[in-house]
Amino acid sequence: MKPSPSSIWSDVIVVLTMVLLPLVLVLMGPGVTRHETVYFVNGLDVPVQVVAGDERFDVPAEGRTQRQLRRGLVDVDVSAKGAPVAHDTVYVTGDKAVRVYNVLGAAPLFTVAVQYTNSRSAKDSEAAPQPHAGATFHEFEDVDYTFTEPPKSLSVSNNQYGVITKRQLGVLPGGWKMTLRFLMARNRLADAGQVAQAVLRATPDAPDLSDASATWVMALESTEGPLAATAMAREWREAHPEDFDAHRLWARQMRRAGRNEEARAHYTQALAREPGSVLLATMLARTEPGPQATARLEALRRDHPESPLPRWGLSLRYLRERRWAEGLVLLDAMEQDEPRYEVFLEEHLRALTALGRRDDAVKKLSQRLLGDEKASVDWSDVLLYAQVLGRGPNDNTAKDLQKLIARTTEGHSETLLRAWLEASIGESGVHVVPPGSDASNPSVIAVRVLNALSKGPEAAARVCTTATQMSFSRVGNEAALLLAGEFERLGDSALAARVLAATGLELTFEELRDTVRGARTVESLDTLDGAERAALHLVVARRLAATGADAEKAYALARQGALLPGAVSIALARWPVPVSSGSVAGVGAP
Repeated sequence: MKPSPSSIWSDVIVVLTMVLLPLVLVLMGPGVTRHETVYFVNGLDVPVQVVAGDERFDVPAEGRTQRQLRRGLVDVDVSAKGAPVAHDTVYVTGDKAVRVYNVLGAAPLFTVAVQYTNSRSAKDSEAAPQPHAGATFHEFEDVDYTFTEPPKSLSVSNNQYGVITKRQLGVLPGGWKMTLRFLMARNRLADAGQVAQAVLRATPDAPDLSDASATWVMALESTEGPLAATAMAREWREAHPEDFDAHRLWARQMRRAGRNEEARAHYTQALAREPGSVLLATMLARTEPGPQATARLEALRRDHPESPLPRWGLSLRYLRERRWAEGLVLLDAMEQDEPRYEVFLEEHLRALTALGRRDDAVKKLSQRLLGDEKASVDWSDVLLYAQVLGRGPNDNTAKDLQKLIARTTEGHSETLLRAWLEASIGESGVHVVPPGSDASNPSVIAVRVLNALSKGPEAAARVCTTATQMSFSRVGNEAALLLAGEFERLGDSALAARVLAATGLELTFEELRDTVRGARTVESLDTLDGAERAALHLVVARRLAATGADAEKAYALARQGALLPGAVSIALARWPVPVSSGSVAGVGAP
């Protein structure tokens, strides 16, 4: 009996079902290779080559690209100029909206909340960008704007009210250098040190690695102590024998460790082997007492006018010796042809101010900060402008200062910036940080320290016991050194040493102690600038006043050194007359 056509088709359908159904199940099942978009971001100064799974591609310097990678474990190998840079194994899931691989964690990746008000326009928000640098692989959810700028306004239904919050994921300009600043501003010094170490090892021959080496040393000193930091600085100097910054970093660490005599012996011997080396002669001068260093640098300047190194050192030596006019001649020349002039700008402004040319100082700084609207301006630039101008952030007639504040914050943390500026230059009143501010934010802590400083060292002591190294970078060396000296004068050597260590100054605790107690003079501290010396002159004056001795000369030196408004001028105006005290200022123990 022949099968009917219908039964034949039934058998065909059954066979096809048996063959195709498992195939469909396989294609839909968990074993199927599915792909997700992964962004690759490079914060290095050089392009990198990436092998991620089966994909091979380049990522430009300080650039990004995207690729489809299969879900699951994926090996990622990164190289630069043919040399391996990194190897990672990442787990790509489909659980989150956005996936980012950040080469060495070096790109300044961030997320930030963007708020819109009832007017549907973007609202000025006190929410600060949250850094996600330091780690290589991230998965984000609830991201509304990925590597794009959020719109200025939103279109919503007429019955929708209140605040609408969106989330942006982006990368700040500036590459790994911005990442280091970003992390340190968030008090993540260890993460910054890891990124710096990775950058140095990945691109050891890249130009201008001074920020990375200095950050790595700072992180090592904080986490492992001065011996480890000094050893790393020596290793970096030996690997870069012609790099002035590498030598300067090592000499700085040696001086901080109280080993300046060893550094001087090293450069004396090195110069004897290479008597024509301007670099070694300049470094030897850096380790010598002031007058001897000045004489050596003047001779180097005469013999090697083509080298910038003697001019750098000599300009600072003249200012340390209050030879303002001679220093100004060098600084004026450096402004015209020196690539590193920005490092010397503040000293240039102080020299002009000391010579009674404050208006010229304001004009010079205005041209540099306001001449290019696209140029980056940070908090320290705004503070310097306010100090030179002699006006505070609440002075609405200071139009250029208001422009700089708006340009620096771009809607974020403006209240905090204003509070910090007010506290730094001594505007009257209590400078309150924005409600809801992160209590661990170094800038928030700095405002509290500076507010307390205006009342006296005793008031500042308790705040200083919990302040971090990054907080003191916002407090400033002038204020921190003033407090460290006062804590030592009042008998709390432990707190004095802690605050001094946080400054990064080339000054040992023994030098501070001997100066406060009168065993050495302030002028013998060759590495301190005028404002820092003014701070110690004030401490000495207060010690003399507390014992009933004549303190007028020391007070005069403090006033003379306070060329710009800051901690010393605040203390001179507001601190009560000191009295003899055996009390301990802080709560630390030696």
